[in-house]
This record gives sequence, structure tokens and C-alpha cells, in this order.
Amino acid sequence: MENDTLLDTDAWVITLLLFASMLLASFLGKITGNYFRQKAGEGRSGEASSLTALLFFLLAFTYGMSSSRYDSRRQIVVEEANDIGTAILRSDLYPDTIRAAFRRDFQDYVETRIDYYQASANVNAVLKSDSLSQVIATKLWKRAAGLSQHPAHLAATQQMIPALNAMIDVATTRLSGEKAKVPQSILIMLFFLAAITSFYSVYNEARKGGVDWLIQIGFCLLVSLVVFFTLDLDRPRRGFVNLNVPNQTIIDLRQNFK
Repeated sequence: MENDTLLDTDAWVITLLLFASMLLASFLGKITGNYFRQKAGEGRSGEASSLTALLFFLLAFTYGMSSSRYDSRRQIVVEEANDIGTAILRSDLYPDTIRAAFRRDFQDYVETRIDYYQASANVNAVLKSDSLSQVIATKLWKRAAGLSQHPAHLAATQQMIPALNAMIDVATTRLSGEKAKVPQSILIMLFFLAAITSFYSVYNEARKGGVDWLIQIGFCLLVSLVVFFTLDLDRPRRGFVNLNVPNQTIIDLRQNFK
């Protein structure tokens, strides 16, 4: 799981910096607008509505991207819990000794998947738990593959192998989904566009003779809040919007071993 500057920085810190930069850009826009107003006279100003529309479009685009990824991650967690539960149940198709061996490994596997989530934003712990779960999954696969050579266990193994395959695949899908983030380049472009829009909107107002700071501060605050929630959705391991509820379905798998 690769890190980048924005990912390593808390969302609230990024939001505060964005808010401050938009206010600074607004202040510079006022100074610039007043200068040209005194020099060239009142009324000669352009329109910033197109920039504002572009900013809102990009905000909607990035928020939609983050929301879509969050929903996908949530569905994958529930799917993983279902796939693990199915594989555990299919171990009951084997005789008691083989069933006991499968269930011991499945119990260890469930614990590694729980640790995988509880590692939170600790990248090393996440990768360690994922690596350990792969080791246990390989062990389960080799056992099932070996049992497929015995006619007495062929019917049970034909049921177990698809379940194990789905269980292994969904773990890979889950890790890949967590790596998928809103590209840093898009976020940087969004930040620059927010600052530029703030500059030109106040510049235009200053050229016309006055600036409504209440509206401008509200605009900066609104944009910053949207960016905050966009970032929060995009990092469920460290944000206010997390995956605690869907991950409870994996924790509940412990009930299968009591």
C-alpha cells in the first residue's frame, strides 16, 4: 500500500489549509481588485461564474468518486464475510478429523482478517495481517487439493474448492480496493481551482466597489467542508466514516467456532 503526502496528512489538517488558502486568495483578490479599480475606474471586471461552475463540477466529481469507492469497499467486506462463512460450513462435509483440521485453520484465518481491519491506518500491520492470511489460505487450499485425489472425499472437495477460491479472490479484491484512492493530481487541481476561484470572485466584487465577506467566507467554508467529507470517505481506515458495521459481519464469524 503506497503512501503519498495527502494520504499521510489528516483530512482536517488539509481542510484547514485549504480554507486558509482560499481566504488568503480572497484577500489578495480584494487588494488586486481595489488597485485596478483605482487605476482604471469602476465596472471593468470579468465574470467568475464559469470558474465557480467548474469548481462545483470538480467537487461533485471527486465526491462521487469517493462515495462510489466507499460503497464498493463496504460491499466487498460483506461479500468476504459471506465467502468465509460458506467455506467454513462446507468443512462439515468431511469426516470429523479432517473437519477439525479445516476448522482450526479457518479460525486462524478469521482472526487474521479481523486483525487486518483492526490494524486501522498502520500500513505495516495491514500488510502483515494480509500476508499471514494468504499463508493460511494457501494451507487450506493445499489440503483441499490433496483431498481431491481421494475418491472418498471427492464430492466434499468439489464443494470446498469453489468456496476457497472465492474466499481467496475476495481478499485480494479487498486489498486492491483499499489501494484505490482519488488520484492526488485531481485533489491538487481541485485545491488550486478553489483558491483561484476565491481570488477572482473577490477581485470582481472589488472592481465593482465592494466585497460581501460574509458570503465569501461562507463560500470558502462550504467548499472546504465538501473537500473534508470527500477525503473522509476516501480513507475509511482513519476517517469519521468507517467500515465498522460491515466488518462486524466478519467478527461475527467467531460464533462458528464456539
